Amino acid sequence: MGEIEELRTRIERLEAIEAIRQTKYDYFHALDLKRFDQLGDCFTEEIHACYGRPDWTLEGRQALVDFLVTNEGGDRYRVSHAGHNPQVTVVNEREATGFFKLHDWVIIEPSTAYRGFGHYTDRFVREGDGKWRIARLELSYEYKEERVSYIGNEPPQPTPAMQ
Repeated sequence: MGEIEELRTRIERLEAIEAIRQTKYDYFHALDLKRFDQLGDCFTEEIHACYGRPDWTLEGRQALVDFLVTNEGGDRYRVSHAGHNPQVTVVNEREATGFFKLHDWVIIEPSTAYRGFGHYTDRFVREGDGKWRIARLELSYEYKEERVSYIGNEPPQPTPAMQ
């Protein structure tokens, strides 16, 4: 491989890594800002997603988006995802893996709050339109701290997925 071809390959790899990181950040931003109309574009049509519980395992883009809207879409639900320390490995021009640390903070007004940290282990696919999308998403928590306080004697209001 010539010097120019090697440089081109290295640049394409770096561009892929950045595009993959942006896809993951788009996912976090869409969740935090409740931009559910944009969220689906982060996933392949046949995504497999597991959020650390057997009953929180989903197959398919629409099923996943519907779950996230139900779980995180309420007016009383506030969340902040801090995804960082990305480790992206480009397997080939169409596949990659990613490991992202997560710190999150959740408030379900008026009383339920928790914070935790964990990590996402993902598989990304570059689709026909050139966009990298999440094909497999797995979230594992290392720590979760729950705080329940009662404001005005009103009981906590869990989301449907937490019931």
